[in-house]
Amino acid sequence: MHGHGTILAGIIATNTATEWGVAPGARIVNVKVGAADGSVDVSQVIAGIDWVVENRDANGMNIRVINLAYGTDADVDYRSDPLTHAVENAWHHGIVVVVAGGNEGRSERRLANPALDPYVIAVGAAGHDASAANGWRVPSWSTTGDDTRNLDLVAPGEAIVSLGVAGSYLADTHPDATCIGDDGQLRLRGSGTSQGTAVVAGAVAMLLEQRPELTPDQVKHLLTSTATTLLDDRGEPRPSSQQGH
Repeated sequence: MHGHGTILAGIIATNTATEWGVAPGARIVNVKVGAADGSVDVSQVIAGIDWVVENRDANGMNIRVINLAYGTDADVDYRSDPLTHAVENAWHHGIVVVVAGGNEGRSERRLANPALDPYVIAVGAAGHDASAANGWRVPSWSTTGDDTRNLDLVAPGEAIVSLGVAGSYLADTHPDATCIGDDGQLRLRGSGTSQGTAVVAGAVAMLLEQRPELTPDQVKHLLTSTATTLLDDRGEPRPSSQQGH
């Protein structure tokens, strides 16, 4: 097991006496497409997304959100790419698709694929910054966008502690990032736009629980139109190219 999916599931839905995810107790449907070392073939991702669309209402699953903390650097037009076609198909079938913008940094301005598709919510990372006017900054490793397609928003994604799996690839290769929770179980601390997608996916789940009639377009509008603008140490808004909305 790699462990990445477990971390994100914990951020979304942990529900214990001492820890809570963004949407405690939300149903998680695990669609595994990656190998133990984290390698993933794009055809498997497309097959997984297609499976979700086909089975979204099977057995009472009621799948309304896809958390896709995955991206490729394929230099293709989103209008002709099979991966973006798959996420758009999910979107048009009423499933909100939340996608990581990428961890290549501001020098890599183009968002990862399929975050570059406008029919998704593209998410970057935010981290605590005591010197900032409202306590947040955008880490330099969070990919921003090319001013044609930028992030939709950012969410907490730096030094996030979540569920871990003993013996997993991440736990074994990053022992310095492990700790033990109050329940005696392993936890992992990590940073990335993946963690930001999990926060946003949890927020989407909470919003749809309250207002199940919302379409993906309406969900995206609500989140982007009510997001808090991040400020620098002078109280000035950080560039929208870095933080989206």
